[in-house]
Amino acid sequence: MTDELVPEDLRKEYSKEEILEIERKHMAPAVAHYYEDPVLFVRGEGATLEDSSGKSYIDLFAGICTTITGYAHPKYVATIKWQAERLVYTSSLYSTIPYAVLVKRLAEIAPKGLSQSFIVSSGSEANEAALFMARKYIGNPYIIACLHGYHGRTTLARELSSAGWRTTPESHPSGIRFAPYGYCYRCSFRKEYPECDFECARYIREVIRTQTNNAIAAFIVEPIQGVGGIIQPPPEFFRIAHETVKEYGGLYISDEVQTGFGRTGDKWWGIQHADVAPDIITVAKGFGSGIPVAGFMTRPEIATDYTVTDGFATFGGNPLSCAAAVAVIEIIQEGKYLEKASELGSHFRKKLDSLKEDHKIVGDVRGQGLMLGVELVRDRTTKEPAVQEMVQVMELCKDRGLLIGKGGIDGNVIRLQPPLELTREQVDDATNILDEVFSEIEKNL
Repeated sequence: MTDELVPEDLRKEYSKEEILEIERKHMAPAVAHYYEDPVLFVRGEGATLEDSSGKSYIDLFAGICTTITGYAHPKYVATIKWQAERLVYTSSLYSTIPYAVLVKRLAEIAPKGLSQSFIVSSGSEANEAALFMARKYIGNPYIIACLHGYHGRTTLARELSSAGWRTTPESHPSGIRFAPYGYCYRCSFRKEYPECDFECARYIREVIRTQTNNAIAAFIVEPIQGVGGIIQPPPEFFRIAHETVKEYGGLYISDEVQTGFGRTGDKWWGIQHADVAPDIITVAKGFGSGIPVAGFMTRPEIATDYTVTDGFATFGGNPLSCAAAVAVIEIIQEGKYLEKASELGSHFRKKLDSLKEDHKIVGDVRGQGLMLGVELVRDRTTKEPAVQEMVQVMELCKDRGLLIGKGGIDGNVIRLQPPLELTREQVDDATNILDEVFSEIEKNL
């Protein structure tokens, strides 16, 4: 294939101003940009992006914690090209090699017993499918989700999300109930860990006993809440929750859309750090490292009655996406990303803890592996969220060539979820930039 075959309009060297004008004319307002002066990215390599002016940026957010293998990884690019030259699409009503190979690979890396998968295109779809399957299998409508959680943008997924994503009047979500999450920095019960005796996890029992028919279909939870602000409870939270869910006949769904595929270090799945065996795992984002692919893994008996009538997906399991996902799994294995995320994440965490010692704007540092968060506050005693300061931090970091994410219900948490191609040198450079930016912001605090 030669460049001449690519549509000329795509090959044209547009200016940023031209692109922004096209966006203003033709894009719905739902398409928005992080920065006051938007960035036009044109290429990337590893954990680095380059804009239309030639300026380079260290990407600590991986798009939205998605490009887990980084940009332009040779195996990833070669696999997509190879598959595109053979078969881009046919539906899952027919057999294809990439779909079969992918589900086999997933069974090899999944927790014991989760040997069957269903593939869709997004995390929202994956969670909707898993919850539909759980309700049908158990025969109960009730689902428990956690405060500050986020599970997607489709109707049911949005109703399950309490991280500030409800922007229009909605009917009361039928069968959905909420329980506290283990947000130790801002405990719902105003207690301190570990003297709290995990009242947050034990409260799940009260939710079930007082707000359901004394049984549930499923409990869905993120091992580390991403959109909620990189919130990570101690492992005991998940063990107590799991015991309670099983006591009341429900399925335990681990939403690994952000924590999966080695991001938390050492293990493939975030929930494995708590030594809890989930009934269902949902995946997306890093699963395709930029190509849309998602799905769930579960035990055969749970999937038995989830039929094509329940879950057919037009683009689910298409050959191109499945081939890309197979490449991602191999890149993670060959590059020893699980070990790298742990080692580099530990180094990064130490650097961030050092920043906390030096800067009063840093209220809390938390997370695991290469999924880290820095909560910014105006006052450490009152823990008043530094909302406007967060906006300034993002702009100043961008000006210095550093891209970070934003999360938390008040939008005051720095989300650091970079490609696992990140280097130690880039971590050190990024920390130095954050140090400079915090110093500048604190002049006005």
